[in-house]
Amino acid sequence: MARLPKIKRTFQLICLGLLIWPLCVHADNNDLLNLDLTDLMQIQVTSAGRKEQNLFDVPAAIYVIDSEDIKISAATSLPELLRMVPGLQVARIGSSKWAISSRGFNGTFSSELLVQIDGRTVYTPAFSGVYWDMQTVMLEEIERIEIIRGPGATLWGANAVNGIINIITKPASEAVGLHAEVLTGNHEKAGGSLRYGNQMSTNSYAKLYFEYHQRDAFNYSSAAVAEPSIADQSDSGDEWEMLNGGFRLDGDVGLTDNWTLQGDIYSGHEDQQVYANWPLDPLLRTLADDTIDVSGHNILGRWQHDISEKSSVTVQAYYDYSKRDESYIGQSFQTFDLDLQHRFFLWNRHDIVWGGGYRHIIDDFDSTYLMSMDPESVSSDLYSAFVQDEIALVAEKLYLTLGSKYEHNDYTGNELQPSARLMWRLSDNQNLWTAVSRAVRTPSRFERDISVVMYHVAPNTPAYMSGTSGYDSEEVVAYEAGYRMRTNKILTLDLTLFYNEYSELREYGFSLAGANVINDGEGTSKGIEVSIEWTPTDWLTTVLNYSYIDMDITSGAVSPSPVYSTNATVLNSSSPSHQVSLRADLDLRKDLRLSLFGRYVDELKLTSPSSTETIDAYFALDASILWQINHSLSLKIAGQNLTDPAHLEFINEYFTQPTEVGRSVYAQLNFKY
Repeated sequence: MARLPKIKRTFQLICLGLLIWPLCVHADNNDLLNLDLTDLMQIQVTSAGRKEQNLFDVPAAIYVIDSEDIKISAATSLPELLRMVPGLQVARIGSSKWAISSRGFNGTFSSELLVQIDGRTVYTPAFSGVYWDMQTVMLEEIERIEIIRGPGATLWGANAVNGIINIITKPASEAVGLHAEVLTGNHEKAGGSLRYGNQMSTNSYAKLYFEYHQRDAFNYSSAAVAEPSIADQSDSGDEWEMLNGGFRLDGDVGLTDNWTLQGDIYSGHEDQQVYANWPLDPLLRTLADDTIDVSGHNILGRWQHDISEKSSVTVQAYYDYSKRDESYIGQSFQTFDLDLQHRFFLWNRHDIVWGGGYRHIIDDFDSTYLMSMDPESVSSDLYSAFVQDEIALVAEKLYLTLGSKYEHNDYTGNELQPSARLMWRLSDNQNLWTAVSRAVRTPSRFERDISVVMYHVAPNTPAYMSGTSGYDSEEVVAYEAGYRMRTNKILTLDLTLFYNEYSELREYGFSLAGANVINDGEGTSKGIEVSIEWTPTDWLTTVLNYSYIDMDITSGAVSPSPVYSTNATVLNSSSPSHQVSLRADLDLRKDLRLSLFGRYVDELKLTSPSSTETIDAYFALDASILWQINHSLSLKIAGQNLTDPAHLEFINEYFTQPTEVGRSVYAQLNFKY
C-alpha cells in the first residue's frame, strides 16, 4: 500500500507529459505530422453545441458510435453498445436491468447522466435515472450515438451533470425499402424486427417499424444462492420480453424549411424476484415472484426554418407517456415538452445559439406497504432559457465559447448553469481545449416524498427510509482539458483530463428509527480518458480505450448527533478505478467481417443503504462475424462474455439479489430489399 502514492504521482506526471508532448512536436517537428483529416473533419455532431459541428473542433470530451460500429458489433441492446465508450461505467445488473453512468456514481438509477432519444429526454423524474429496459430503440434504426462526458447543462439543462447520451435515429429517407431480421440464441431466445420505408412524394419520406425480443433469465451468484430463501434454486427468474413499434415522416418545404413527425409505442413483460419484508415477523424475509409490466407511447414533431445561410430557427414539441407496475410500487408519467432555439452569426466572429423551453410533467404513483409516495400524484413545471456564444478570438486558431442556462423548477426554484470553453487549433491536425462548468441535479420525487420499509424492529413495526422536504440540488464544478490529434488517417488520439468538485450529494443518514435521504455529501473526482484509433491497413481498424478515475467522496453528516447514530453513507460513490477495452474490426475478405471486443473492468466497491459490497475485477470478450451472403441477405454469428461462463458486474441497491451475467451466443439473419 505504501507504493500507491508513488504510483499516483508517476501516473500524474505521465498525464502531464502527454499534454506537453504535442506542444513540443508542434513547435519543433510540425512537418512530421503532415496529416490528412478529411474523414475525421466530415464527422458531424450536434449534441455539444445544439448545432452541426466537426467532431474534431468540439471543445468537449465527445465520442461517437456510428451505424457501422453497431452493424458489426455483438451488441443486441443500447447498453451493450455503450461499453465501447471510454469514461462510461456500464454494468449489467441482471437480464433486464443495467447501471450506466459517466465519471462515477453508477447505480440502478444513475442520476448524473442525461439521456435523450432524438431530442426527447428519457430521464425519469421519479428516481433520477433511466429505465434502460424501457428504451426500445431498434439498433438498425440508429444513425449514431453521441456521448459527451462531463457537464452539458449549459445547453441541455439540469441533470446533465457528468454527461449526456444523445441517440439519433436515421431519417426516413435512409430507410427506403424493406428490412427484416430474425435472431435466436441461448440467452436471446427469440427476436425479430421489420421495417418498411417509402418515398411519399418528391420531398417527403415515411417509414414504419416493429420489433420483438425475448430474453432468458441469468443465474444468481454463489453468494446469493447461499441465502436460505433461495438455496433451492439458481435461476434468478428475470426473463423478459418486449414488443415495440414506431413511425417517422420527414419532408422539405422548398429550400428553407424541413420537418419531422415521429412516434413510438411499446409494451413489455419482465419477471423478477424481490425481497419482501413480512410485516408480522421482523426476522422473516422472503423472495417473492414479481412481474414488471411496462408500456408507453410518445409523439414528437420538429420544424426548422432557414432564415438565411447564417441564421435558422428550430421548434420542437413532444408528448411522452410511460407506465411501470411492480409489486412494490406503480408509476406513470405524462410529459409535454416545448423547445425553441435560434442560431445566428454576428460580426463574423460570434456564432450564437439561444432559446428557451417549457416542460410540464404529471406523475401518478400506486403506493404499497413496502413503498409509498406522499402525495401520490403531482404536476410540475420547468421553465428554461439559454444562450451560448462561440467567439473567434483568432480566426481559424483560437475560439472562446461562453454560455449559461437558466431554469426554474418547482423544487429548488432558480438554477443557473454557466460554462466557459477555450479551443486552440494548434494546426490542421491537432488541437487543445479546456473548460470550466457548473451543473446541478435537481431533486426527484424519491428524495422528497418517498417512504420505504427497510426492516421491522418488531411485528407490524417497520423502520422506514424517508425522503426530505428540504432536499436541495446536487452541484458540480468541473474542470476539463483535452487534446486531439490524427496522423495520415492511420492514428487518432483523443485525451481528456478532468477534475470535479461536488457538493450537496445524496446520502443516507441512519438513526435508530430508520434512515433519511439527505444531501450533505461532498468530495472530488479526478481522472483521465484516452481513446486511440489505429488503422494500419484498409482491412483492419483497432480502437484502444482507457479510463482512470479517483473519487474522494465524504459524508457531511456528523456522528454522533441527535439525529444520526452513524455516519451517513453516500450511495455508490465508488467506481472501478481502471477500465481498458480493445476493439478490432477486420475485413477478412470482401464479404466477411470479424469484430473482437475485449474489456477489463477493475474491482468495484458498491455502497447501498444497507451494506457495502465488493465486486471482483473481470475480463470479458465479445466476438461477431458478419457474412454478406449476397446483396440482400447477411448472417451474423456472435457471442458475448466468451471467456467466462458467468461473472458479477453489479448489485442492485434495492430488493433483488446479486445476479451473474452469463455467456451468450446467438445467430442473426438480416434481409434487405
